[in-house]
Amino acid sequence: MGGVLSFGEGKGDDAPAIAVTMRDVRCAMLNLDPDSATPAPEMMKAVVRANQNNAGIYGTVTRIGRLAVGQTIFLRASEKRDRG
Repeated sequence: MGGVLSFGEGKGDDAPAIAVTMRDVRCAMLNLDPDSATPAPEMMKAVVRANQNNAGIYGTVTRIGRLAVGQTIFLRASEKRDRG
């Protein structure tokens, strides 16, 4: 899948980062209203329509650091590697 999420305005290589490893195909928990735990099928339908049936992503922490509420998140494209 590729890409790296970096958090905050860190200078270069000191910002916390997560490498995006794969898509998270929809989860059954999306069918439940978070406040009442009652079924909410309209939520799943919205995810399917908006995100090609994906609920999120999986990732691997590649650089640790401090996170804060309201921090900006940047998505950098992964570097293409020659598989020659």
